[in-house]
Amino acid sequence: MLINTQFSYDSVCLLDPSAEIRLLDLHPASKYTDDLYCRIYTVPISHAPSYIALSYVWGDNTRSHSISIANEANHGRSYVPLTLTSSLDTCLRHLRELQRQRKLDPRPLWIDQICVNQDDDNEKSFQVMLMRDIYSAAHQTVVWLGPAADGSDKVMDTFTDIGQGFLDKLGDHTTDEHLLTVRHLIERNIDQPDVVVFLRKAFDVLLKLKREGSYKHWIKRPWFTRVWTIQEFCLCADTLFACGYKVAPEKLFSAVNDFTHCVAMNAGLRELLETPDTPTHSILTDGWLELHRLIQRRGHCQLQDRKETLEHLLVENFVGAIPLYATDKRDKVYGLLGLAGDAEELGIVPDYSPASTAAQVLTDTARAILERNQRIQRRRGPPLFILRYGSLGQKKSVPKPEEMEFPSWVPEWDINTRKTYQANTSFEACGKYRIADLVPTSSPSILGIRGFCVDTIVELGDLPRVNLLHFPQGPKKILGFFESVRRLISLSKQNERSRAIYKTSTAHHDAALWRVPIGDQYIALGVGAPSKRTDERLESIYRTFISYYEDFADRQEAWDDYMAAYESGDKQAKLAMEMHMDELVAGGYYLALGNMQGKRPYLTRNGYLGMAPGHSQPGDKVVVFHGDTVPYVVRPVPQRGEGMYLLVGEAYCDGIMDGQLAETARREEFYLV
Repeated sequence: MLINTQFSYDSVCLLDPSAEIRLLDLHPASKYTDDLYCRIYTVPISHAPSYIALSYVWGDNTRSHSISIANEANHGRSYVPLTLTSSLDTCLRHLRELQRQRKLDPRPLWIDQICVNQDDDNEKSFQVMLMRDIYSAAHQTVVWLGPAADGSDKVMDTFTDIGQGFLDKLGDHTTDEHLLTVRHLIERNIDQPDVVVFLRKAFDVLLKLKREGSYKHWIKRPWFTRVWTIQEFCLCADTLFACGYKVAPEKLFSAVNDFTHCVAMNAGLRELLETPDTPTHSILTDGWLELHRLIQRRGHCQLQDRKETLEHLLVENFVGAIPLYATDKRDKVYGLLGLAGDAEELGIVPDYSPASTAAQVLTDTARAILERNQRIQRRRGPPLFILRYGSLGQKKSVPKPEEMEFPSWVPEWDINTRKTYQANTSFEACGKYRIADLVPTSSPSILGIRGFCVDTIVELGDLPRVNLLHFPQGPKKILGFFESVRRLISLSKQNERSRAIYKTSTAHHDAALWRVPIGDQYIALGVGAPSKRTDERLESIYRTFISYYEDFADRQEAWDDYMAAYESGDKQAKLAMEMHMDELVAGGYYLALGNMQGKRPYLTRNGYLGMAPGHSQPGDKVVVFHGDTVPYVVRPVPQRGEGMYLLVGEAYCDGIMDGQLAETARREEFYLV
């Protein structure tokens, strides 16, 4: 019997929301269109029965559907409705059918939208703190990607077949012996003829799958872009992908993903598997990186002794070309706490009350990370590393100080957050001053820190016209960028102080033409290959890179025809572009230049050359903080007081990156607002 009153969470109250959870039993049905029914009950998380945790996307928050819940107050003899989003309604109907088909076990379910009172901020805050335990303790996590569409059945079948074939022929890469060592499994078995035949067939099938578009549609589903799905996917040992009525274990997807990554990063394997019409660039782009990021994160979490810091998780999951979204900006932090080994030490407690704002949460998080890093004398990476992603440095223009939602030094972790420097590049701009020297301030939104000023910017060049996700823009724009670098070098040569700088530098003035635009970091392509400092050998790689566009410079019509054919889908033009991109990626200069996206060359009063955030302007200062190995650009804000600055963003400054000024420069206190 269904009654008209709405479901009340008071009927299944969590007496201790920090230690109890609700579970639901989904009632079976004979067909998809039958109404949804379930029973909800509470259990201690420490003594919960075997259950399945669901990972899915809410979608539109409008609750236009409902599920009927057994009324415990009436001993389950009547049902009361609870409203649901459309996406969850669709999901539950599919799960019910998958249970009927015995593709999923008919176990109790934990689903946040139903099992947590979303209207109770206090309960929600406590339950978020339990997320790690909820997903870790689950018998299984089901990742619901949505109904079948756009060839998704073919994607699921292909990954299942190839993934199982990989496990059968090469071994299980998820065992203790082989965890995260797919490359070693391939190397161990590559001499077997049947293995080579299998790998060639698998490579060909996967490439065709990507080219026909079905994989691209599959990987672009909203689940892959949500913050919360990271920990939901990583914590449970047994995780399944469900899409439509297809179900497959995560380890099969992991095997395929790791295989494609090995092919992309291993020149020898590429030579064995590739044909002239299978350029590697097709593997590196358009979808593989999204899955690789997830699989790699899961692998780290499954290692029992691996404790990642919240700082590392924020950087790894938000910095780069793959956007992640959170409807509530506070979830950019809260959604990763369950994976952070230092969450308790940082003292960050989820708070969904109206008094808690996104700006407050992200500011408190950034300050807690910086203060923790200052206390730890020995740590991996600079203690001020998080400042490299300050909110202002990621924007295309600088708003007025009174219009800024976040302090300039606080990372907003939005979809445009970029990484300029690779973590293992050996810069030492701060010299021996490797410990952060924070200064007390009157407000949590102001960060005080000691360091020294390098110089003041007086001239700026063009932005580099390179887009890593598509083909490079017109040759004249690329050559125009390097011409603006030449202009600044010419001005620098006329500066007496600059001549003294480059006289003592290990690299001569003219080498700045190819070294400065890439921030003196060369990206070596290969498995585990680190980024490294440039040397004279890179000049020839630069000249190969630039000669391609010089060849087209006086033939704009030919370039336009080439691009028109490429955009129209012409097979020959597409293959030519992909092969060219392969050459650029292999050479490394294009990747290195791409790492400086959003930055432009500058010249300082004393002739220093470098790369600064794109919205830098004359009068900004290049500074080095104690506790970071790279310089920053800051902008004085005299209306806020003496020593007050906006953190414009991280920078490169030729001639000071090895600590040349660290001993002699005058120490200052910088207050970032």
